[in-house]
Amino acid sequence: MCIARFARKPSTKSVGVLCCMLLAGVGSVQAQSELTFPGDPIAGRRIFVERGCDRCHAIWGNGGTLGPDFALVGSGRSLQQLAGIFWNHTPRMIQTVQVRGYRWPTFTEEELADIISYIYYVKLFDEPGDPRQGELYFREKRCVECHALAGKGGRIALPLDDYARYIAPIMLAAGMWNHGPAMQAQQAAQGVPIPMFIGREMADIQAYIRQSSSLQDREVMFLHPPDPNAGKELFVDKGCTSCHGTSGGGTQFGPDLRSATQRLRVSEIAGTLWNHSSQMAAVMRARGVAFPQFQGNEMADVIAFLYYLRFYDSGGDARAGEAVFAQKGCANCHASDAGGTIGPDLSESDAILAPLRLATAMWNHAPAMYTVIQLEQVDWPRFEGAEMRDLSVYLRGLATSK
Repeated sequence: MCIARFARKPSTKSVGVLCCMLLAGVGSVQAQSELTFPGDPIAGRRIFVERGCDRCHAIWGNGGTLGPDFALVGSGRSLQQLAGIFWNHTPRMIQTVQVRGYRWPTFTEEELADIISYIYYVKLFDEPGDPRQGELYFREKRCVECHALAGKGGRIALPLDDYARYIAPIMLAAGMWNHGPAMQAQQAAQGVPIPMFIGREMADIQAYIRQSSSLQDREVMFLHPPDPNAGKELFVDKGCTSCHGTSGGGTQFGPDLRSATQRLRVSEIAGTLWNHSSQMAAVMRARGVAFPQFQGNEMADVIAFLYYLRFYDSGGDARAGEAVFAQKGCANCHASDAGGTIGPDLSESDAILAPLRLATAMWNHAPAMYTVIQLEQVDWPRFEGAEMRDLSVYLRGLATSK
């Protein structure tokens, strides 16, 4: 589902309707605690255009083609991993900027948080499903035996035509969840296996519903952009923490949702929730916990919360970070006890006190660093996996030890 499907009203400005509709509204997500998500994607979108990022980079195919499409690189990576990806591509970006006569964009720490949050946020919306596949799944999973669509199908449960107002499967997922215990009891009584959803099957079924429905008023109903911080509050209010913990890290009653949803698209997360709803309902009944119901945009907000859990990964290994500092050649330029003197002594810089502050300083000084590296004829350091996170933890330890 693209951003357009969740904005308050459509727009056709800037680099295309797909991205611009995000601007219609979402609450700012400022960092206040470990599980309050940093950066404001609305501000990030504005900065992305103002600083000319869209001249080289696209979002879902809208924008430049010199660099990667950021909608395709943001999913499943933490904030610091995305910062590392930016850094790895810096030499090519510097060369392109120099050849084309562009000005190297610089950012404040808050601005970089906004841009990275925006790049992560757009992947929250996955592309529409395939209605042909959806029709196949609708029959294979025996949905048609209970639900009618365009007057054809079962009469045991409510018809699904009204869901054609939505392009994304979020409202379908919420309806399935809310009626889940009753649906599953009916299926068990009739000997019908409870359907399971993998991959983008739910998105495909939603596309089939939209294509085949007999609903007369087919105007798309736009929902507000999902808010992960509202989802965090709902996660507590709906009692999800009793099984999955306050941070979604899991308890003896429920799994770690951070790993269970890793690198999944929103439609896939929705399917995963349904797949486990029967087991969850049984556990909740045994513990005397009410099965939660979702209204309006609540399911979307909770799924956004789950999606963002892996974004703000604040862990790290200082020992691994020290190894990264040595292996990447950072010590050749930056002092750390006995180290180089070309660059500043990082143990005396406030840039190392916060991960994003470090990433911001590295970005803003990248052209000068690139010049030095060219003169010294050494390789540009690249960061993979958790290396940027570990390096940040190590450098923060230098500051606190003085």
